[in-house]
Amino acid sequence: MDLTAAKSWATSAEKLNHGSALVAYQTALEFLDHHVTLLSSSSRHFDVVSMATSSLAVDAFSCGIRHGALTAAVELVEQGRAVFWAHLARFRTTLDELSMARHTGATLAEEFKQLSFRLRNAFDQSTEDQSPQIRQLTMQWDDVVSRIRMLPDFSRFLQPPLFSDLQKAAEEGPVIIVNASQYGCDALIVLSDQGPIHVPIDITKTQVFELSSEFQSVTEQFGCSDNQNKLVGILRKLWHDIVDPVVQTLRVLNVRPGSRIWWCPTAEFTLLPLHAAGPYERNRDNLSQIYISSYTPTLATLIHARRSVSQYASTQCFVAIGQGNPDRGKELRCVAPELDAIAQRLGPIVSSFTSLQDNLATVQGALDALNHNQWLHLACHGMPNRAQPFESSFTMRDGPLMIKDIIRSNWQNPEFAFLSACHTTVGDKKSPDESIHLAAAMQFSGFRSVVGSMWSVDDEVAQEVVSTFYDNLVNDSGRLDCTRAALALHKAVKKLRRNNVPLEQQIVFVHIGV
Repeated sequence: MDLTAAKSWATSAEKLNHGSALVAYQTALEFLDHHVTLLSSSSRHFDVVSMATSSLAVDAFSCGIRHGALTAAVELVEQGRAVFWAHLARFRTTLDELSMARHTGATLAEEFKQLSFRLRNAFDQSTEDQSPQIRQLTMQWDDVVSRIRMLPDFSRFLQPPLFSDLQKAAEEGPVIIVNASQYGCDALIVLSDQGPIHVPIDITKTQVFELSSEFQSVTEQFGCSDNQNKLVGILRKLWHDIVDPVVQTLRVLNVRPGSRIWWCPTAEFTLLPLHAAGPYERNRDNLSQIYISSYTPTLATLIHARRSVSQYASTQCFVAIGQGNPDRGKELRCVAPELDAIAQRLGPIVSSFTSLQDNLATVQGALDALNHNQWLHLACHGMPNRAQPFESSFTMRDGPLMIKDIIRSNWQNPEFAFLSACHTTVGDKKSPDESIHLAAAMQFSGFRSVVGSMWSVDDEVAQEVVSTFYDNLVNDSGRLDCTRAALALHKAVKKLRRNNVPLEQQIVFVHIGV
């Protein structure tokens, strides 16, 4: 049996309402895992991945809910989403623990590293002639993974995580998975100290698709008053159908107002501003007045971000990169004052502060700077590419700094990135579950905390947000703290509300990560 056969089994079991459906999904996702392992981590194979994963994870999640297997639902949706990034992480697995393990740990870690490197190169230069070499390397890679799994404490090396591991994502606050499947839409609240809580939501996948399409067309015409009314209508519907039932359940669970929560949306929900939902009526609170929202593409990325506390945390090196005069594209007049304000606020408190502007803000200049700095502020044009998401880019003086350039980099201990650019969380509409966008590329490249934007940002608003944001990113001991980013953004947005900034600009920025 292979992936295609297992997917057909799942489809047939669903049609016939057969009890084997959940096992069929589990089998299909195991095959998917193996299938993806044998692909290159290069963007050329993204289409293969997205075709293989199409709706599999979200349908598996729905099946788990309908069968009352809530922990299995969480494990399955996690296994089948952001597959490209999970695969990339596999080749970058931190082998420190393995290297320090007794017995043959260090030898196996080195062997794994070498084979991963050779396999990745073989795939990247893949031709018909190299197929036997790739098969041989794959067998050797499988063999070393099997031997690593025989070591004490490494039995699940590179295996999909169990629910008991995944619920660690909720240690700092609940994570809400919001899922859209052809078989139904559901929310599941993941908590650190008990099983997941199911919240039924009264909307179909077709309605979610229509709502996200309507929202995308509204974002393209922001500025006129009619669109403001349409936006409020969409945010009210999100509140009524999805977010309010979740908030009611959080209240029952005694999640205190003012607490942090994390949204983990799937399918078309990834394209909607859940963080901004609300009744938008006098004397009633919107979500942002009840909880502080962040997003995470998967539970595993949030867990990883929490764990990767830099051993160099005592040194805080900050780079601000601003490109207001690209060769192509309109001038951004607020970039220089934005960077000046950051320099004035942070220059005295960080270990080193570097500013790259205009002629210095080139593709190579940015990549080099990121090798030596853990904190980044990037102010420039963001260019999403929905057709070729790996070519989504930040506009530098000499051309585009693309996602594919970012994922090839191997930065040391990055902490935080503020992406003061348009459309940095806009991904591929055809494969929303793969989270291929600029903010995700930063997070999966190691940044623990990222602020990005969902649509076009007014550069004067960006400047206003930035100054309040960095005031609040500094902790009581006068140091930058990336775990304060969600709160800092929350306070900056609150100030925008008081200053009567248009609604779409109040809600454009989102926080991802710790």
